[in-house]
Amino acid sequence: MSNKLPLAELTIRTAVVHLSDLGYIAAADTKTEMDEPHTITFKWDRGKFTQGDRNYNAHSLCIITKPEPGLVDISEQGYYSVTTANGFMSGDVLESSQPPSKETRYGGFRSVSEIAGRAFVVGLRGLVYRLDELKLWTRIDDGLPKTFNIQAIHGFNATDIYAVGRKGEVWHYDGKIWQKLDMPTNANLTSVKCAVDRKVYITGHSGALLCGSGETWEVINHESTNDDLWDVEWFEDKVYVSSMSSVYRLEGQRLVKVDFGNDTPKTCYQLSTADGVMWSNGEDDIMSFDGNVWTRIV
Repeated sequence: MSNKLPLAELTIRTAVVHLSDLGYIAAADTKTEMDEPHTITFKWDRGKFTQGDRNYNAHSLCIITKPEPGLVDISEQGYYSVTTANGFMSGDVLESSQPPSKETRYGGFRSVSEIAGRAFVVGLRGLVYRLDELKLWTRIDDGLPKTFNIQAIHGFNATDIYAVGRKGEVWHYDGKIWQKLDMPTNANLTSVKCAVDRKVYITGHSGALLCGSGETWEVINHESTNDDLWDVEWFEDKVYVSSMSSVYRLEGQRLVKVDFGNDTPKTCYQLSTADGVMWSNGEDDIMSFDGNVWTRIV
């Protein structure tokens, strides 16, 4: 099945589901010159697409409830936007933050995630910021080394947070202090999820999948795929992970490839959950799962 208009000629960068019938998409026109930063945004509301745009390359999204309900997007350079019921505003994380860094900082932001209702952005060289006001980010990365190239962050709450990155590095934040954890891998780590079962699940390159918390961790030797795993989600009491081509469900110590039915997507990449549904998005496809049936969004 081909993409539904108006995304037919676009490449999907990322997507996030908000409600069972509402989600947001960030895409790009691959025919546009590389030196023309842009993002084509879409609000998907009960099958209807509403289009917008950004003049920067937004590549990560999250839904927040604090300081007020809204949608946050972030670019690698640090440009960001917040869309709420009261309107739209945009800015630069590095220019809209406190306390100031002792050294000049540049971009390199990798992802934005919601923790305890707030947006947290992370990036290369140990960057971590929390959105405390719509125009104010608080820098909370004192104690992290510049060698820590962070890819993703998630937490059970504001004082129990895990950040993961390259070369198997994982750091824990208790709301005041960052502590490096001893991990049983040196794989590049890509995503982290603090799940309802009080365990932390981490994905990485070459099929890396870890489970644990605090100082106790295990590598799940699923032997199911050597593909890089890019995302992990908790949905209906199960762990799901995603490669660029497939979505898997963790069953015991094995990863079982999900059955999309008669309409299998060509691309996968990221997962998001909300309101009893899970989205899988890749460059060309977005699929929605209600626990029983997969339905194509794009």
